[in-house]
Formats: sequence, C-alpha cells, structure tokens
Amino acid sequence: MDHFNQRGAMPVETIVCIPMPLKGPGEFRRKLVEVSGLKYLYAADMLMSAEPSFSSRGEFYERDEQISLAFQLGGQGTITGEDVAELDTHQSVLYLIWSQTGLDELYRLHALINVCLDCGGLGVKFENSGVAHSAREWRAKNFAENTLDLLQSHVMLVGSETHFYSTGMHIFGLPDAAVPTTVDNREAGYLLTEFNHYQMCESPEFEDGHTFSTSADAPYYRIFRKDDWINADEECFENPFGRYLLEPVASTS
Repeated sequence: MDHFNQRGAMPVETIVCIPMPLKGPGEFRRKLVEVSGLKYLYAADMLMSAEPSFSSRGEFYERDEQISLAFQLGGQGTITGEDVAELDTHQSVLYLIWSQTGLDELYRLHALINVCLDCGGLGVKFENSGVAHSAREWRAKNFAENTLDLLQSHVMLVGSETHFYSTGMHIFGLPDAAVPTTVDNREAGYLLTEFNHYQMCESPEFEDGHTFSTSADAPYYRIFRKDDWINADEECFENPFGRYLLEPVASTS
C-alpha cells in the first residue's frame, strides 16, 4: 500500500545553499541593512521580509571545501572556471530552510535568495534536487516569462539502471515522475520534462490508469502514483508527495 502525502498535507522543507563571502551572521546582518535598508532583517537565525511579511530559517555554517565540486556537479556543465574561482572565495555557507510549497510561496523564497545574492552570495543550490547555479546565471533568469526554465532550474533529471526519473518536484508541492529505461533516453527526458511542466502549470488530478502523451501522435503512457521508492530514505531528495510511474501503453497498430 502506498502512503504518500496528499497535496498540502504536510510542510516540505526546501533547503537552499548559498555560499557567502562574509564570515558569518554578524557581517551578513550589517550587509543586509546596507543593501536593503530595513526591508529585510536577519535575527535569531531567521531571514525576514518586513513588507510583505514572510520569513525563512537561515543557518550559517563554516567554509566548506567541497562547495565548488558540489556546484559543478549540480550545474551540469553550466559552472565555469570563473564561477569556481568565485565560489572558492566563500567564507561561510548560508542555508535557507523554507517550509512552504506552491508557486506563490516559491517566488517569496526567490526574493530571499535574491537579497542574499545582493549581499554578495556566490551561487544558489537546491539541496532537494542538487540543481546548482552561479550567481550570474541565477540573476539572468526571468521565471515569470519562462515557466519551463522555472521547472528546470529547480528539478534534476537522473537515470538509473531501471528508470529515468526526476528529483525535486516536492519544491513545488508535487510528486516526481519516472519512466522505465526501456524508453529511449531522449524521449524519456522530453516526456518527464513535459509531464512535470504540465503538473506545475495546470495542477491536474491524475487517477491510476489515466494516460498522458506529449502530443496527439506521440506514444501514450499509463500513470500510476506510488511512494517515492527511488529516493526513499534519501535526505532532502525523497519526495513525500510520492512519484508518478509512467508505463508505456502497448501499441494496438
């Protein structure tokens, strides 16, 4: 029996890693006042927006010698040598721990991320998926006009011996998806992206046995919702909303 949580049944912590050139919370607090006036405040391990009012836990840790490698892996080819050199200058690591889901709430988290970058933050990495961005790349994004980039900037596509699958859809409060490796890898990547994009934008209610296709003349896949058996017990990666398995529908032609 599957025991995944229904949408909105429990808070999910989205954890964002931001390497900082500052030595710790004292320097960050002063820099935050300098760049934002009193619009944002940091106290008692909380990063707060004054108007509108919202907040996130914000925990500082010491310099991490593995940061550059983690960003290179999570950046999937987008982290340049110049980015690595900048990341290597970090003096501390700030983790934002956000307990809300949904697009509106995610944009509030983005506001907190952006003010951290204004304070000198060197990059953005989502611990729930592993996806990483340099500060330069993150600032160039316009998610309001490109929802596909919004998806791909938070969610990772991965392959195993048995399945191609996504990781990170719980950032949006949604199940992840998987397709058997009997499907061509390029088709699988396109399918997972289109399926998750549809989930994110349209919030459909799928029932077991429903079918999905990327177009009228593309192959159909039968949908089954299960626990997240792929990332089970994996800290941050496991999706409490479960995972859709997309099984190819046998052709009748």
